[in-house]
Amino acid sequence: MKRQEFKQIVKLAVSESFEPLSYFSHELTVFGGCALDKKRRFVTREQVASLIVHHCLTFAGTWDFAELEELEGYSKRFDLVN
Repeated sequence: MKRQEFKQIVKLAVSESFEPLSYFSHELTVFGGCALDKKRRFVTREQVASLIVHHCLTFAGTWDFAELEELEGYSKRFDLVN
């Protein structure tokens, strides 16, 4: 995934109309171990936006930008489908 694509997905994730996939959704298992291995993963925009929401949105309603930067690094190994 390119940086511009990631930025567009961040816009989707922060939009009020976006409803993220459940944290325990089978669709999010594709990200299992992405910090530990170098495998490429085929993902949708909704999956990545949900990952951003679940890992970067704090209970206080603020965003953890350090974690967002980490996810951007991992996203270089994500290939968008659809």
